[in-house]
Amino acid sequence: MKLRFTLLFSVVLATIIGCKTQQTKTSNTQKEVSQSVSNTNKKNILFIAIDDLKPLLSNYGNSQMKTPNFDRLAKMGMTFTNAHVQYAVCGASRASVMTGANPDKTKVWDLKTDFRKSAPSLVSMPEYLISQGYESTGVGKIYHIPSSAGGHDGKTWSIPHEMPTNFDPKYGEPALNYYQNTETKKEMARLTAEAEAKGIKRGKVRNYVFKRFKPSTESADVSDTAYNDGLFTQTALKQLEVLENGNKPWFLAVGYQKPHLPFVAPKKYWDLYDRDKIELAPFQQVSEGTPTYAFHSFGEIRAFSDIDNKLRIGDKIPEAKQRELIHGYMACISYIDAQIGILLDELERRGILEDTVIGLWGDHGFHLGDHTEWCKHSNFEQATRIPFMFAGPGVKKNQKSHHPVNLVDIFPTLFDLVGVPQHSQTDGKSLVNLLDADASTTVDMDYAYHQYKRNAKMGYSVRTERYRYTEWHDNNYRSYDDYNSSKISGRELYDYEKDPLETKNLVKEANYSAIAKELKSKLKSHLTK
Repeated sequence: MKLRFTLLFSVVLATIIGCKTQQTKTSNTQKEVSQSVSNTNKKNILFIAIDDLKPLLSNYGNSQMKTPNFDRLAKMGMTFTNAHVQYAVCGASRASVMTGANPDKTKVWDLKTDFRKSAPSLVSMPEYLISQGYESTGVGKIYHIPSSAGGHDGKTWSIPHEMPTNFDPKYGEPALNYYQNTETKKEMARLTAEAEAKGIKRGKVRNYVFKRFKPSTESADVSDTAYNDGLFTQTALKQLEVLENGNKPWFLAVGYQKPHLPFVAPKKYWDLYDRDKIELAPFQQVSEGTPTYAFHSFGEIRAFSDIDNKLRIGDKIPEAKQRELIHGYMACISYIDAQIGILLDELERRGILEDTVIGLWGDHGFHLGDHTEWCKHSNFEQATRIPFMFAGPGVKKNQKSHHPVNLVDIFPTLFDLVGVPQHSQTDGKSLVNLLDADASTTVDMDYAYHQYKRNAKMGYSVRTERYRYTEWHDNNYRSYDDYNSSKISGRELYDYEKDPLETKNLVKEANYSAIAKELKSKLKSHLTK
């Protein structure tokens, strides 16, 4: 009897365990299927970052530009015409956009600081998306420098970020990562050998060469993949293949380096423009009544061997060189335009264009001779204003908005567009109600904001649809310090309806006193919230 009972009990127990095991397997399978369906329903993100790009584009009304693929993207979605970065230099701007946090939260105000060290509690946008079931990878310039997390900020990518070097074998590797002109490469090879013969260590050879020979432009008759940005596009296509073969929604970041200096691009893009017809900046002098420290002496471009290094604030680069530089900047933009076309063609070929949210942005603008300024590094319009575009599901086609918005807004906006819960660290605001609505729709904030440091002074600005107001605070003030009006050493006010070129600081004009007071209140509210 005991034996029968034991056998019977064993059979019953095995049956129960088997049923439970099967239920568990079924439950897990259902969970996996549910997760797979959930991930399949999520939208992909193509994230396009472009270095030093101001809105010198045909879809922004610049008729001299040949940028058909920016036009194509504009027809697919929204173009923000009054968008601004939070800090007009690469490192600070990129740390801000990738974390959705303002520079005073990332504590990145320069090119060197790694936000992983200065603000270790912050997470990056793709890092958060990974936790929400996304695959994440990228190519090219997304952050300004690799971070302590490993690679090009290792925590950001579930599939390692790439910086390809498989240049077109017909031309080989560019000299010091920039130049393909045969004579330029010979001269740089000669200087490199000279440096090594003098016992200069490898890490300092580049500096030795560039101090003696560093052209600011190059028009070489080469293929797109003879330079970095053409390689970035081809690598992105391969990454897209891997992502599409997976079972997760994806975030693909493509970071283009041009039109950053030096202005090098294949000759065919230079040939699109007649240098003699290129428009120069109409206002080439410092603004009346503006503090001198609001300007800078464009040291970045003076580092090139064909630019007079003695030029300072208020000095003009010779007109012929201005035309050459602007020609190069325009050629680089058209080069990038062609790369964007290749990406869009691939999304279309794969039939995933309608399932992919596209966000395109410049990391800051660029002075091209206005105020006698070149490069970025200021709080003026040409340095802070950027192209900012969205397309894909949830974005109404062929729309423009003149509402002032911030680059930091891309963080919450992309999350809303793909249905991912918001992350609490963001300082941005979601723009989704502007993206799928008529042009009269607004958002709560009626101004953009930005800042730039000049020695111990920090200049903070607000930009409304019509005006920009700036305060320069002394003693290394930051917005997390107590606001103190007595520490303000200078103020600026510009009226873009009456004076779009910022020729005069209006902050002391009696008929602008009410406007200045109103904008000061907005800025103070922003700084003290």
